[in-house]
Amino acid sequence: MGVLSANAKAGVYLLHVAAFFLVLSTTSTALNITKSLEEYFEFSTLSDLLKKTKLTEAINHRQTITVLALDNGAIKSIADRPNDELRKILMNHIILDYFDKEKIRKLGKKSALLTTLYQTTGSASNQNGFVNLTRIAPGDVVFGSATKGSPLVAKLLGSVISQPFNLSVLHISTPIVAPAFGDPVLAPPPPPGSKPPAPAPKKSKSRSSSAPGPNEEEEAGDEEAPAPSPSDAPAPSPKSFKAKSPPKPKTSDGDYQDSEAPSPSASSSLVWSWSSLGVAALIGFVAF
Repeated sequence: MGVLSANAKAGVYLLHVAAFFLVLSTTSTALNITKSLEEYFEFSTLSDLLKKTKLTEAINHRQTITVLALDNGAIKSIADRPNDELRKILMNHIILDYFDKEKIRKLGKKSALLTTLYQTTGSASNQNGFVNLTRIAPGDVVFGSATKGSPLVAKLLGSVISQPFNLSVLHISTPIVAPAFGDPVLAPPPPPGSKPPAPAPKKSKSRSSSAPGPNEEEEAGDEEAPAPSPSDAPAPSPKSFKAKSPPKPKTSDGDYQDSEAPSPSASSSLVWSWSSLGVAALIGFVAF
């Protein structure tokens, strides 16, 4: 009996020790969404509404959670709705899995159905308890209700808290309201006065059909100028061709001028020729 009592006491002691370590490990990994958000003032309204709808307790009892967080400006569009409706909407922003930007990046250009806290109520139908996540392009991720025909209204703006693999808080632009929860909230329109993107510049036409630039005009002018005709070419110098020389004048002694004397130019030769003829005629007249 004494041996059995000692063994029983040892077993009870070990159970207490195991329970203590289990409680300790659970406490160390327990979430506290209120404390996690308190240092982010831009999400103070979200934190207050989670308390108002008693969703902080449901979140803190989870080991792994992702909150699609709305800042104070974005959450105003649903803040005044009835408490029951507001609770359903906020439950659809609490994902029962861990998703951070790195995990979303690994999805590639794919979509994923995310299970929300509303799915645990047993009242979800027509996929009202799921959220559609779609990665359109690098840095372009959108969310929306997974119900058929629902638009992807919420854009991922950034990561607020990332504690792998327990808590992730992702900042989104617009509330996600499933059709069964009330009037949807559409994505905000572009700011007034925003200009459409400038059209892409048109491709320049080929050189043959486009107006030539200054250099091209010069080149075209050079190409179109006709070659000079022979009559336009400069007259060659007297030495470049053989022309019939005028008769050599005689000297006063009756001899011809020395042939080795340099030939005059064409114009001076003509003057010299007439002058020589005049002198010769005068001498002949006198001799007569």
